[in-house]
Amino acid sequence: MKNAFITGASGHLGSCLVRYLLKDNWTVKCLVNKDTRSIDCLDVEKIYVSIFDEPNLAKAMMGCDVVFHLAAIVAQEKVDYKNMKKVNVDGTKSICNAALKSKINKLIYFSSIHAFNQFPYQTVLDEKRKLVDTQSASSYDLTKAMAQKEVYKAVEKGLDASILHPTGVIGPYDYKPSRMGQMILDIKNKRMPLAIKAGYNWVDVRDVCSAAIKCVRHGKKGQNYIISGRWQSFKDLSIIIQEKIDKKIYYGEIPFLFLYIILPFSKLWSLLTKKRELINLGSIYTLKNQCLKISYELAKNELNHKPRSIHSTISDTLSWFDSEHDI
Repeated sequence: MKNAFITGASGHLGSCLVRYLLKDNWTVKCLVNKDTRSIDCLDVEKIYVSIFDEPNLAKAMMGCDVVFHLAAIVAQEKVDYKNMKKVNVDGTKSICNAALKSKINKLIYFSSIHAFNQFPYQTVLDEKRKLVDTQSASSYDLTKAMAQKEVYKAVEKGLDASILHPTGVIGPYDYKPSRMGQMILDIKNKRMPLAIKAGYNWVDVRDVCSAAIKCVRHGKKGQNYIISGRWQSFKDLSIIIQEKIDKKIYYGEIPFLFLYIILPFSKLWSLLTKKRELINLGSIYTLKNQCLKISYELAKNELNHKPRSIHSTISDTLSWFDSEHDI
């Protein structure tokens, strides 16, 4: 199976996946929207079809062996729940229906670690954890869980689909850049001398792509896989970046509650610079409501997932940003 159809191909994870597939001699079709700069230099076929247009999606998928479905609205600020639900849930249903009609051999759906209920925070989170099912959850978490249920319905209809749950994705090929990519740049460029006393489970974008490709052959039908790395604090990230660039950029930690104080300034900064907010209520919610113990044992055993060190990820990310002149 060497013919792939990818949605969300121009995003950070999607564009990296395209590169890994091409390196492995796949033929790639990319369902794209407006911003395609991350894949413009690549030998792919761009497909301009609405994610809700099942007949034309099915036609575009003809001849492909695998669908990698990454397209989603991931914003945590200025959330339009109705639109997010339409894209994340209805869009996933549409992709699954088109895959069934076109007799696709395999579909890989990219969910999120936050599709799982994060509580209890100190109990190991694995694939048996229940999905989010309450309206009090963030819109993104809820819609990703709802979308996953659409994949399960398609599996019951005969679609061979597996589901991946990455944690916080960081790494090279971050063209736009992502919120985390921007944070790494801000730390490097001395715009964040103080680290928030918090952290997250980070996974290298390249490790997620490797797991996704292995999932084509080894992923079980209807099975979900957690693709995680390791929990690292923002202090850890700052110190690693400081070591890599050999400049003093870290000057200490500030309490987590300080995030609420700087919220209005983050919004003002966003308005003045035309860049997305680094901190908002959605990101605070995510940092506050996270399970600290996440297991990737199943992905390790079945997909040979071996997350690389955070030092390697940060070093390669900084080198990539330098090669792209910090975007």
